[in-house]
Amino acid sequence: MTGSYFVVFGRPGETAVSRLGITASRKCGDAVERNRLKRLVREIYRRSVPKDAAALDIVVNVKTAAADAPFARLEADLLGRLAELRRRIAS
Repeated sequence: MTGSYFVVFGRPGETAVSRLGITASRKCGDAVERNRLKRLVREIYRRSVPKDAAALDIVVNVKTAAADAPFARLEADLLGRLAELRRRIAS
């Protein structure tokens, strides 16, 4: 699923718990900026995933545009991509 700030890949989980992988290339900024973006993605994911959700293995690729975006837009984009991913996997 491609959004304005993220590209999200996923498949049904191989373990009992969901796993999250995050990538941010050097194009996103220096190490401090890349780590900040990764922390934001982890926080958005942590707040949004229900405890009883089916286990998924998810990879989030952060796009360059995410470095300048406000948190609300990042959150809306990532939540939209995750919801779309869950719908596609469930069907």
